[in-house]
This record gives sequence, C-alpha cells and structure tokens, in this order.
Amino acid sequence: MAVTIKDVAERAGVAPSTVSRALNNRGRVSPETRERVLRAARELGYRPAMAGRGLALGRTENLGFLIHHRQSLDPGSFYGEVLAGVDSEARAHGFHVLFSADVSENLPAMVKERRVDGLILAGCDIPRDLIVALKARGVPLVLVDNHLDEVDSVVTDNIGGAREAVAHLIRLGHEKIGFICEWFGDLSFAERFEGYKLALQEHGLPFDESLTAEGLPRQPESGYVAMKRLLEKAVPSAVFAANDMTAAEAIRVIKERGLKVPEDIAVVGFDDGSLAPHTEPPLTTMRVFRERMGIMAARRLLELIEEPDQPPVQIKLATQLIVRGSCGANN
Repeated sequence: MAVTIKDVAERAGVAPSTVSRALNNRGRVSPETRERVLRAARELGYRPAMAGRGLALGRTENLGFLIHHRQSLDPGSFYGEVLAGVDSEARAHGFHVLFSADVSENLPAMVKERRVDGLILAGCDIPRDLIVALKARGVPLVLVDNHLDEVDSVVTDNIGGAREAVAHLIRLGHEKIGFICEWFGDLSFAERFEGYKLALQEHGLPFDESLTAEGLPRQPESGYVAMKRLLEKAVPSAVFAANDMTAAEAIRVIKERGLKVPEDIAVVGFDDGSLAPHTEPPLTTMRVFRERMGIMAARRLLELIEEPDQPPVQIKLATQLIVRGSCGANN
C-alpha cells in the first residue's frame, strides 16, 4: 500500500498540511520541523505523485547540475560528493537531478528545452558569460565552489582554511613555509594564497615570492611541476599545497630529491578527499564539507524556485584541520 502524506504526518507528529508545506518549501515551517518531516518521509519511503504535482505547480520537478567537462563526478571526487549532496536533498523534496558537462553554449540544452526548474553550477570553470546569461534570463541558479556578485552561491571559506593550515605549521615551529598550486588563476587557489599570506602577516613572518610556485593550468601532474619549480628556487621547511593532489605530488618530488616528509619538509594540503589518508605519510589537510555544500546549494535553489524575487546570499562553510603524519605534529 502506498505511503501517504497522512502516514508521514503521523510519523513526524505534525499535521498533514505541515508535511505539505515542508516538502514543498511553502509557508512557515521551522528548520527543526522540516528536518523531522523529511526524515519521516525518508524512513517511510514516501514518494509524492510527481506527475500530478509537477503539472499542478507548472514545474518539471527537476534540478539541473552543470559542471565543466574537465572535472570529475566519480564517487569520492570533489564534485562527485557535491552532486551526492544535491541529489540527496533534491530527492527529499521530490525532485530529480539532471546533470550535464556541456558549457559550450550560451544556454544549456536542459534550459532551452525547459527540462529543469533551476540550475546548480559547480566549479570555477563555468564561464562567467554563461552565468550572466542565465541570470539575465531569470533562471533560478546557485553557484557551488565559485562566487559572483548578485548570484547566490555556496562556497568554502578558502581564506580562513588556508590561514588555519599555515598557522598550524607556524605553531609547529616552521618559518620558511612555501606555497604551491596548480595555477594562481583559479579563484579557489587564489583565495587560499591570500589565506597563506594573511597567516604569515599575522605571525610576523615576511612574504617571500621565491617560496611560491605554480604548475601548469589544468594539466596532469601540475602539482609535481609546481613543487619542482619551488625547489629550484628555495628549500622550505614546510609547504602548504592548495589542494590534496598537489600535496601528494609534492611529497613525490620531495622523496625523489632524497628528502623525507615531514622530517625535512612538512606538507599540508587542502580538501581531505579520498586520497589524503593514503599518501605516505598520510596527509594533514583542511577538510572541505563537499556533500554539505551540495545539500545547502540544493536547499537554496529550491527556495529560489519557490520565491524567485529574493536578494542573493552567499553561504560560506568553514573547514576543519585534519592532522595526520605529513606535518610532523604526531612525531
């Protein structure tokens, strides 16, 4: 027998009308009550009558997820975890997620064909002109891991996270700390570079450009190239890498030079993806809550679909320092 709104209401201890408002993001429902309703719906396996509801509301009941083709959606990848969060929140509200990696046109096919009610645009690689065109067309949209004036976004506190990572190395006694990234033109890496410089300034350490290096924009082994370039200029006692892949490739270069991590050069990364626990030594890094970013992005997009005329907001999620062997704190 199919689960009904009444069944969900009984499980959640609320009225059926409250369940309807919570599932449709309509009316005043407290965050605690909405979460209780969503949990009850998941536990009971409740599925709204999608076709009828979509027709009645004049919607597709689909959210679009757009990403640049050079990024990965594999399980455990950065944007794969973001997408998992988007899908989880969308399904809790009776929506489906369509995704595409085609950013070559002024308007994605899913928008032209009116197959989605709104879009989540993931990553800094999405062309600015495309974002502006979608905004001008009135498409509800939310950026993830990117931000632009007058557009809703969900981002990581890159500056604050980098600042904490470098401060951690300074507390361990390091003063000659390098910074490496794939390239400085990436918005997230540029913000992490700002956090690196801010930490040095706050601890009275001079900024030395010879302790910084970038690799090859969007190319394989970019971190490997960046670390080799850094060591050609200077040998720091510690390195802060702008993401985990760059950190892992830096560790490889350090070992090839006959040096040890962390005894000769400590290494800290950023992301805490699936790679981090499996480097040798395991990588100290800043954890980014990727699935949570996806959940918050979907939640905000659903709000915009319901009430489009809202001022844009930026939701910024803090990071968490995860200490492992590569920084030397446990030695």
